[in-house]
Amino acid sequence: MVKSLAVFLVVFSWAELLPAQIARQPRTNLPPLPEIEAAGFLPAIRDQIGKAERGARAHSTNADQVGQYGMVLDAYEQFEAAEACYRRAALLDPSSFAWTYNLATVELQQGKYEPAAQDFARAQEVDPHSLVARIRHGESLLGEGDWENSAKVFDGVLKQDPRSATAFYGLGRALAAQGKPTDALRPLLQACELFPHYGAAHYALASVYRKLGEAARAEEQLSLYEADKLSVPPLEDPTRAEIASLDLSPNSRLRRAAALERTGEMQAAIVETKKALEIDPADVQAHINLIILYGRLGRVEQSEAEFKRAVALNPNRADAYYNYGVLEVESHRLPEAEQAFRRAIEINPHSAESHHNLGLLLEREGRTKEAVEEYRLALEDRPDYRLAHYHLARILVSQGSYADAVTHLLKTLTPEDDSTPAYLLALGTTYAELGDREHARMVLHKAHELASERSQQQLLHAIEQALAELDR
Repeated sequence: MVKSLAVFLVVFSWAELLPAQIARQPRTNLPPLPEIEAAGFLPAIRDQIGKAERGARAHSTNADQVGQYGMVLDAYEQFEAAEACYRRAALLDPSSFAWTYNLATVELQQGKYEPAAQDFARAQEVDPHSLVARIRHGESLLGEGDWENSAKVFDGVLKQDPRSATAFYGLGRALAAQGKPTDALRPLLQACELFPHYGAAHYALASVYRKLGEAARAEEQLSLYEADKLSVPPLEDPTRAEIASLDLSPNSRLRRAAALERTGEMQAAIVETKKALEIDPADVQAHINLIILYGRLGRVEQSEAEFKRAVALNPNRADAYYNYGVLEVESHRLPEAEQAFRRAIEINPHSAESHHNLGLLLEREGRTKEAVEEYRLALEDRPDYRLAHYHLARILVSQGSYADAVTHLLKTLTPEDDSTPAYLLALGTTYAELGDREHARMVLHKAHELASERSQQQLLHAIEQALAELDR
């Protein structure tokens, strides 16, 4: 027996034996499985959590069962309990990237930066090619105050992916934190160039410009931040996407529906929204969203039915009346639309969108003075409301108040997007009416450049006509 064992050890290396031997060792340092009070969750979620917990307790030394329990808890932001599950799963299976990475992620979510940084580093040892683990490692070091090493991590990410807006942002923050605002400027500008709607990066840029004494540029960046506070670049993270897919809450379904709506997939958005109602039939927001979704498909009767359900559940939701008002406009029932917008304003006097849309209806009816008042009220609540600035400027131009119109049109130019060329055209022609031909020409050429980049042919023709008028 001794001889055969010796032969066995020659054939198989010690490294190959080690994982199997570790798996058989008793675990005396495993954290206990958490107990969750699930009574406050919706029935479907309560059942999901209970099933995952029973599986973990029945197979308490199985890393996958324990980790799955952690994932379900993580999906509902039960981060402390999920942390205990992930830690146990990572100890049971140190070769699993998912358990160590998820452990680090929930630590980061809880502001436990030092252990998060250590665990992200361990996750990278398991999978050295994971860019997202490296990015999160840099964020953890940044939170911990280890700015120098954080900068090194982000710099390393950029060597691997030179178009990572997230890494440029992280590098800029790390350099700024080290008191190097001039060095921080370039990566932060690059982050905003790669992802123009990156709210946090615009905020960081504003802070850097302020430190450099450039107040005007700081204000410009703050304005861009206000327009896109929560917008961040997409980051490919299949491990966390799997957790998001476990979320059965109505809000998760509504988030998926909103994403589908943005890509024009209205029917799929309706399906997701109805799934939210299967989980919670009393979810008012789901009914409110369906008002617009059905309306955009021309299914007016179903849209009206959803409006009635929404106000029956909660008669004081301004957004229900606002969405219904939009539906009535699209159905060319303007008196009903006006009534809906007025009711929305009655419930929420600070509904800028309702004031704006009511202003459009009043302007259409020739009630210009009332329309101006509604546009001004919209701008009181949302000073960056581009459409309200634009429509108010149109009325001011018609009244010969060109200088005031220019003031409002200048506020439509940020952020730069597909609407900017049209706003520039309006500004250029207003400068021309004011007699400022130099600014008019400069603005119209800029409009032409942006419209060309976007292949906006009809708009290009209008801009060329305006330029020709200037040369006469």
